[in-house]
Amino acid sequence: MSAETEIQAAIDTVATPNPHALMFRLQEMLIPTGTFEYLSRAHASDAPLPRRLFDLVGVTQVLVAPRFVTVNKEADLRWPELVPQIKAAIRDFLDSGDMAVPDEDLAVAHYTDPVERRIVRLLDEVIRPAVAEDGGDIVYRGLHDGIVHVKLIGSCSSCPSSTATLAMGVERMMLEEVPEVRGVLQVSD
Repeated sequence: MSAETEIQAAIDTVATPNPHALMFRLQEMLIPTGTFEYLSRAHASDAPLPRRLFDLVGVTQVLVAPRFVTVNKEADLRWPELVPQIKAAIRDFLDSGDMAVPDEDLAVAHYTDPVERRIVRLLDEVIRPAVAEDGGDIVYRGLHDGIVHVKLIGSCSSCPSSTATLAMGVERMMLEEVPEVRGVLQVSD
């Protein structure tokens, strides 16, 4: 292999239940922890990887996780034309050495309430990995009068089966594992 031969990062394309979202799985670590959703180019102005992806025509949403990126597209665009552009943008980003998201976005919230700690642990250890398999994530937004408030993001935010995921998966598990929980509610923010 000559010095001029460049090894390209492997990027696997993974279908999600949402026909307008694809997950791009990488071996390289993009961020140390968490998931970060960007709903527009303006929202991603300080985030180098999402900003590059929003430069592509038809990208409507970007989710950045430690080892994958989920990209949502406009309904009238076809994936075969967009996927090579997305992979090229991700590879360009990897070559840049930039952080995927700003440092201030990486701050982690700490919960002191024991019930909230159990909820967040269940989300982080069991529910989030399952949701991530479909290119999305679930973000804890608080506990109010026994109701867990969550937000589905990434491919899950606009997926037709998100209501079923929430009711049959997340809520059922929360009710079984955390007796103080009376229900789960999807919130917009």
